[in-house]
Amino acid sequence: MQAEITTNVLDRQGISIDDVAKDQVAQTEWRERNGDEKDFDAIQPVATRQSSNHDNNEVDDSQDVAVPGEETVEESSDIDVYALILLGAQEASSSFSYRAAEYAYSIYLVVLFTNTLLPASLYGFITTASAIVFSGSVGGLTDTFNTHRLRIVRAFIFSQKLFVSASYGIFLVLFYSDNLRQAAQNGGRGPNPNAPRRADVWSCFAAITILGCILILCNVGVSVSVERDWVTSIARGSSKRLTRLNAIMRRIDLLSKLVAPLFVSLLTTTLGYPLSCVVLLCISAFTTVFELSFIGIVFRRFTILGEEEQNNRQQKRPVKAAAEEQTAAPNGEANYPPRRVPTSMKWHQWLSKQGLRGTFTLMKRWAKVQIADWHSFALMPIFISSLAISLLYMSVLSFDSTFIAYLKSETNYTDPFIAGMRGVCVVCGLLGTFVTPYLTKKIGLVRTGTWSIWAELLPLSMAIVSFYEGASNKQRPHWNTALLFTGLSLSRIGLWSFDLAQLAQAQEALRLHPRRNALMGLQFALQNALDLLHYALTIIWSRPSQFKNAADVSFAAIGTATLLYTFVYARRERGHVLHLDKMGLESLLGRKSR
Repeated sequence: MQAEITTNVLDRQGISIDDVAKDQVAQTEWRERNGDEKDFDAIQPVATRQSSNHDNNEVDDSQDVAVPGEETVEESSDIDVYALILLGAQEASSSFSYRAAEYAYSIYLVVLFTNTLLPASLYGFITTASAIVFSGSVGGLTDTFNTHRLRIVRAFIFSQKLFVSASYGIFLVLFYSDNLRQAAQNGGRGPNPNAPRRADVWSCFAAITILGCILILCNVGVSVSVERDWVTSIARGSSKRLTRLNAIMRRIDLLSKLVAPLFVSLLTTTLGYPLSCVVLLCISAFTTVFELSFIGIVFRRFTILGEEEQNNRQQKRPVKAAAEEQTAAPNGEANYPPRRVPTSMKWHQWLSKQGLRGTFTLMKRWAKVQIADWHSFALMPIFISSLAISLLYMSVLSFDSTFIAYLKSETNYTDPFIAGMRGVCVVCGLLGTFVTPYLTKKIGLVRTGTWSIWAELLPLSMAIVSFYEGASNKQRPHWNTALLFTGLSLSRIGLWSFDLAQLAQAQEALRLHPRRNALMGLQFALQNALDLLHYALTIIWSRPSQFKNAADVSFAAIGTATLLYTFVYARRERGHVLHLDKMGLESLLGRKSR
C-alpha cells in the first residue's frame, strides 16, 4: 500500500521510478567518496526530495514548500548585490528598448500610412503569429546551447539590437525620402486614394514586418534565457529567492511599459517623428555595448551559472555518440526524432548537399520536435496553470489600443485623464509584485495563485457593470467612471500577483526537465495565441458600441481561467480547495454524515 502511494505521488510530480533509482545510486556513490550524508542532501538535485516536499505540502500547504538546497543557500551566503544590480540594469535596458520600439513602430506606421490601420494591424498580427509558431523553437535553442549559456544570451541580445536598428533605419528612409513618404499616404496608394498600392513602399513595410518577427523572437530568447533559465539557476532551489528575483524582474518590465511610451511620446512631440527615430536608433546602438558587457559580468559573478554550464558539458560528452544514433526515446514522455545531421558536418554544407530534400527533412524534423514538446507539456500538471495564465491574455479589459479607441469614441474622457488612469493601473500592478512575496511566505505558492486570480476576477465585475449602466451617453456619470477604473485598477493587483506566482510554479515544475526552456517557450506561444484571439474579438465586434460584447467574452475567459486554476490545478496540487477544519465546517459536515 505504501509503495502504491509513493508511486502515485511520484507520477503526479512527473518523476519516474528510474529517476529515484538513479538518485539513490548517486547518493551511495557520494557517501562512499565523502562519508557525509548531510553534504549530499545539500547539493542533490533529487527526485526523491521533490516527492517528499510534495508530501509535506499535502499535510500543511500554508507553509513554504521545502526546496532542495534552500536552507544551505540561505544560511551560507547572501545573493551578490552588485551582480543583482547589474542584472536589473541589463533587464531594464533590454525591456525599455523593446517596449520603446514596440510603441514607436505602431505610431510610425499610423503616421506614414495615413487614413488606414491596415499596416499596423497586419504588423501586429504577423509578428504575434510568428511568436506562436516559433517561440518553442527559440526556447529549445537555450536548451541546445546550455553548454554556452553566455554566448547564446549575447547572440540574442546582439540580434535584438541589430534588427531594432535595421527597422529604425528603414523608417528613416521612409521619413526622409519625399517620394516614399508620399507613396505611403492613403494606405500605400499615394496622394490618390483610388490608385493601386505602391510596390516600393509596401516592400519597405514587408521588410519592417520580417525584422519585427525576428525581433519578437529575439525578445522571447532573452526572456527565456535570462528571466527564466538564469533566474532559476541563481535562486539555487530557494523558493523564496526565486519569488523575490521574479518580482524584481517583473517590476522592471512594468516600469518599462509605463516609461517607454511616455519617453517616445516626449520625443515625437518635441523633436518630430524623423528625429525621434534617430534618437531611438542611437540609444539602441549605445545600449548594445552596455548590455553585452554587463551580461558578461553578471555571468561571471553568479558562479552557479558557470558551474551548471560545466556540468552540462560533462553530461553531454558520454552520450554524444549515442544521441546521434538514437531513433526514439524508449522511456520518456515524448518521442523526439533523431538528429540526422552528422556533427562533423556544418548545416549549410549538409543543406547544399541534400538540396530541397534536405530542407524538407529539416522542416519535418522540426514539426516532429514541436509535436513532441507540446505532447510532453500537455501531460504535465503545470500545463493547466499555464493555460490559466494564457487565458488572461484573451482580454480587452486593459489599456491596449482597442480599449483606448473605445474610450476615445464612446466617452468624453480627455487624453491626460486616460493617461492618468493608465498610470494608476501600472502602479497597482507594481503593488501586486510586492504582494506576491508576502503571500507566498504566509500561505504558499499555490494558494497565492488562487487568491490572486480571484482578486483579478472579482473587481472586473464592476467594470462589466459600467458598460451597461450609465453608459448611454458620452458624458458618463461619476459613479460609472468610478466603477470602470476602480475595477480595472484593483484587478491589476491580482493579475500581476498571479503572473508572478504562476511563473514561479512553472520554473519549479520544469527545473529538472531536460527541455525546460523549450517548454517555457511553449508557454510564450500559448500566451501569444490567446492574445491573438483577443484581437479577433474586436474584429468580430468592430463598432465601438459593440465593445461591451468583447468585454463580456473577456470576462468569461478570465472566469474560465479562475475555475481551471482553482478547481483543477490547485485542487490537484493541494488535495482540496478549502481548509474545512479552519473554517469550522469539518465538524458540522461530520455530524451530518453521522
